[in-house]
Amino acid sequence: MIEVFVRRAAGLLLVALAAFIPVAAYPSLTEWDARLAGRSGQPTRSVLELVLGGGAIWLIIAIGLGWHWRRSTMWPIWARWAAFPGLFLSVITCFFIAGKRGAPIALAIGVGLVVTCWLASEAARLVLTRPVTTRLISSKLEIPFPIRDLQARLCVRADRLVLDSLASRRKRSRDVIAVPWTALRSIELIEVEQETVCQVRVFSNWVWACTREFVVTPGPALHVVGTARELLIPVTTHHGQTALAVVRARSSAVELIEDPFEKRSWNTVTGVSPQSRPKEVVRTDSRPYVLGLVGAFLLMPLVMLSGMTLSLITGSAKMQDQFFASGGVVDPASVVTLGIAAVVFLYLLQRFVIKVFLKSMRIQDYIEAFPEPPPAPAKTGTVPGSGKKRKKR
Repeated sequence: MIEVFVRRAAGLLLVALAAFIPVAAYPSLTEWDARLAGRSGQPTRSVLELVLGGGAIWLIIAIGLGWHWRRSTMWPIWARWAAFPGLFLSVITCFFIAGKRGAPIALAIGVGLVVTCWLASEAARLVLTRPVTTRLISSKLEIPFPIRDLQARLCVRADRLVLDSLASRRKRSRDVIAVPWTALRSIELIEVEQETVCQVRVFSNWVWACTREFVVTPGPALHVVGTARELLIPVTTHHGQTALAVVRARSSAVELIEDPFEKRSWNTVTGVSPQSRPKEVVRTDSRPYVLGLVGAFLLMPLVMLSGMTLSLITGSAKMQDQFFASGGVVDPASVVTLGIAAVVFLYLLQRFVIKVFLKSMRIQDYIEAFPEPPPAPAKTGTVPGSGKKRKKR
């Protein structure tokens, strides 16, 4: 649809601006620093060299955006990561100019760059999700709504209703409670008359489920009934009515699975084998950040080969010195060694990073969707043959 295409194009433009503005500012800042230090004749790095130098970072960010193509709440996060390399260089330079060169105006420039990039990232979310139109509702883009008196957001996706982090705004990308359309029985906007504690069990690959609790204050709330749970989500009347319309439109054509416990096994779907010890509990709200460091290390031979190729294509003397191609001369043995290392490391990347990451995301997709049934109640001795009998009075 044209409207969704325009929204995504505008969002991509804002993400690109968030990444480009601090990168474009860095050469001017370094030139200003050199002029204040009396080194105005020294050449500074061009914007093209900076863009090529950060190509690997922005490639990862582009893959992340592709992965979260429908997750509009993730676009601002990727926009901030895209802005980070340029902001790091520019803001550090601003602090250096203010401290060493006696130019406090540089601090204002650094703060201005941070605020500009943050505003661009927030604008990317707004153009994707506001206003909520009929065409946006019929699309598969995620639509977030604020929740009254809670840190979490209500996110209506193409296939489920989700509450993200209940603990902190910094962890909003982590799903906490989800109800897929196949488990949704009813949803309505009601008025809560007294303060209520909503408790939800989340399966975590152990014999008992984790428990999530949040307080629902008096006022309007969405009453959600699923095959495995019942939720009260505090909202304002305006956002509640809009969210209700989105949920009903997106879930209307989905067939309800009446008994998900028998139809589908969480362990089978996610590929996680059942465990019996508490230390092996699978946290469905965690993120495997360490995989990013391991993946960056395993990509180094490929980055070196790419940098070597780019240095020869662009003819940049600086890049040639950095990537072992000084004077445009390349050692064939180095190329062969890097090529073999790149192939081996790419296999390790797929085996120990990509595969583990996909498994983690698969677990995340089924958080709260089809949890295991609770364990049978403990025997109390009142059932014949179960233990000691109760004494007769």
